[in-house]
Amino acid sequence: MRWSPKAAAIPLLLSDDILSGSFELGSGSEGEYAVQLVKSPGAKYFDKLWVDANKNGEAEAGEWLSTEPNESRYKMWSSFKTVLTVDVLDPETQTTVQNPYPVSMWYVEDLREEQSEHALRFTRNGWMIGQVELDGVLAHIRLSESTLDGLFNSEDEWTLALPDSIQNIYAFQQDRDAKRHAWLGEKAYRLVDINPTGRTVTVAPVDPGVTRAQELLDDDQLAVDRQAPHSGREVDFKLDFESAQQEARDKNKILFIDFETVWCGPCKTMEEWVYTADSVVEASESFISVKVDGDDFPDLAKRFEVAGYPTMIKMSPSGEILGKVVGYQGVEAMAKFLKE
Repeated sequence: MRWSPKAAAIPLLLSDDILSGSFELGSGSEGEYAVQLVKSPGAKYFDKLWVDANKNGEAEAGEWLSTEPNESRYKMWSSFKTVLTVDVLDPETQTTVQNPYPVSMWYVEDLREEQSEHALRFTRNGWMIGQVELDGVLAHIRLSESTLDGLFNSEDEWTLALPDSIQNIYAFQQDRDAKRHAWLGEKAYRLVDINPTGRTVTVAPVDPGVTRAQELLDDDQLAVDRQAPHSGREVDFKLDFESAQQEARDKNKILFIDFETVWCGPCKTMEEWVYTADSVVEASESFISVKVDGDDFPDLAKRFEVAGYPTMIKMSPSGEILGKVVGYQGVEAMAKFLKE
């Protein structure tokens, strides 16, 4: 699959230019993996990672990973890939199952300021896949983690696919919360039980009370925004904060600040559907509006306490914060925020 859940963070402590920490996967008391990030002789950035794959507390030669750090948007990325073995207790047999656990791990260092906190992040690259006969159809089934703990349960994700549509097993659009039913053709099924090893599940038919087509419409969270009137106009965003702030002061207008980044998906969606909606454009006309890339201007992001993207702020000519919202805002919500 070309997608994975939000990464988990492993806190690291810095001592003598070595970053150390640990994280847990699987079940039982032997599920802790120690990690260390170090620099090769003469290296400026962390380029070697030790993961205690056999959990014996000793750094063995085969457990060291190497990388060539890469710079991207004022940050240095040290990225690694490996496959761990995760022990999971099977409650049905009371035996321990060992699952391969492919992971991507990375450490990011900000090049513009000294870091006070350090973390190694990781996400899973693997999943469980199999077949199940449902109403005479031998279907494909996929189970994958959402919570990165090496265990499978109702907090994770799944999907079904018809025999001739196995590609749907890997599609993000087909992914379902494990608490929710999945569709096989026009029939719906639910997970009755999930073995924490991920090796077996129990599936049963369910009546969701709606058709697959209707549910697809109900789940389309952007439908309302796409259907809002769009006449071809867009919010007149400036790109220079200082000049925009000065113009707001000179004209005694409120400054509308949209903090975004180039990697922010919701920011791009708002750019396409929200900031081009007639009601939002009209509501913005009494403001001076400016876009700020939080990666390009970290001092401004810090000044306005931006903790996530997008973040939208209204500021008076005198510098008073009049309103602040974080995360995707639909057409109705954004027009209301601007009009308040």
